Amino acid sequence: MNRIFLLILVSIFTVSTASAQTTFLKKLKKGEKQTVVFYGASAAINTSNRVWVDQLRTRLERRFPEKITFYNCSKSGIGSFWATENFKDSVLSRKSDLLIFGFSENDAVTRFNNAPWYSGKCAEYMVLYILSERPLGQSAETRPELAAFNASCREAAKKKGIILVDYSVEFNKIYDAGGEEALKPYQRDGILPTRKAAQEILVPMLWDAILGRDNAKK
Repeated sequence: MNRIFLLILVSIFTVSTASAQTTFLKKLKKGEKQTVVFYGASAAINTSNRVWVDQLRTRLERRFPEKITFYNCSKSGIGSFWATENFKDSVLSRKSDLLIFGFSENDAVTRFNNAPWYSGKCAEYMVLYILSERPLGQSAETRPELAAFNASCREAAKKKGIILVDYSVEFNKIYDAGGEEALKPYQRDGILPTRKAAQEILVPMLWDAILGRDNAKK
């Protein structure tokens, strides 16, 4: 079975193995219809935050008209616990070929009392689950251990052989060059990506990751 998984962190997206990536692209080129599922929290569902979702969908639809079915099964205010509990109904039932998911930004909220390794373990669980198809404002201030939660997801991606696309590198470059004022147009509340970030950073990096750099430029 070939699937693509994009693991969404606040600053990271990951795509699964290159062979799965190639399969996804090959099927689209052959005219085979594919299904894409978005499964996240506020960054993927709230109208003011999901700009990157809408832009990526638009680009894919233009590249492969009438070949892709999209579902956004995201839910605001939830984390990996809810995601794993609802994985069967929200994701498995859609039979996705490309799953874009992640909840570390909410797992890191202090009131949830999660350990930093939690996000990565839940990500591993969801990947294994779908592969086997077994039944089943002041945002930055409330996430003091966000880096650790993201690190656990990086480790999960590495452990499962997932290609990592880390756009925090680009954000860090902007910050290093101009400080917080330079970064403000790209991150809302220090966490959520803005329309500018979606257009200039997130969507182009996701586009390259999904299609591969050579194919993305065609």
